[in-house]
Amino acid sequence: MRKLLLTSTGFSNKAFEKLFLEQVKKPVEQIRAIFVPTAANSDDAREVLPGCLQDLTDAGILPENIFVYHLGYLMSNGHPRAYSAGQADIPSMFRLLSPDEMRQYDAIYFCGGDPTYLLSEVIRTGFADILKQAVENGLFYIGVSAGSIIAAGNFSENLGYVSNELAVHCEAGTPCGKLPDSEKINLTDSQAVWICGDNIEIIE
Repeated sequence: MRKLLLTSTGFSNKAFEKLFLEQVKKPVEQIRAIFVPTAANSDDAREVLPGCLQDLTDAGILPENIFVYHLGYLMSNGHPRAYSAGQADIPSMFRLLSPDEMRQYDAIYFCGGDPTYLLSEVIRTGFADILKQAVENGLFYIGVSAGSIIAAGNFSENLGYVSNELAVHCEAGTPCGKLPDSEKINLTDSQAVWICGDNIEIIE
């Protein structure tokens, strides 16, 4: 069952950390997470990356159970490898993860930054299809800022989890509860869109 938590600032609202740990339903020291810093393509965004990683470690996830996966290191989907001779085992950080490999993880955490760039990399690498399959298989999706926007209706090619356009870091948020039919959703830094199966609501 799909479970996505689309936030402005990750686990700054500790209720979201609690929700995440309750939903994963396994001892925290056994939780394995994929950490995707790809959207952070400016110094302002890169400055926030340590805090994003700390979201996971403060929740109790062991550093050795966090796999940093930068999509910028991956070749474009379908591009032939010209220099693969002698490379029988390409390290996972440099290639597209397989569906079986994705099943080894409990969560994926998309950091903030440039949503246009992040979505283009998700599509360029072919990761979109792998990711959607993994989410349907139960991989918990945590979006922070740009990582949330790519799951919403801001772009014509998006991950398709929320049809509404999504704005983050807003001073005034859309009221909690059921999503409006088509209006833009505004999230404060203490709000999130919570998707559990077919149920979608704004929480804080």
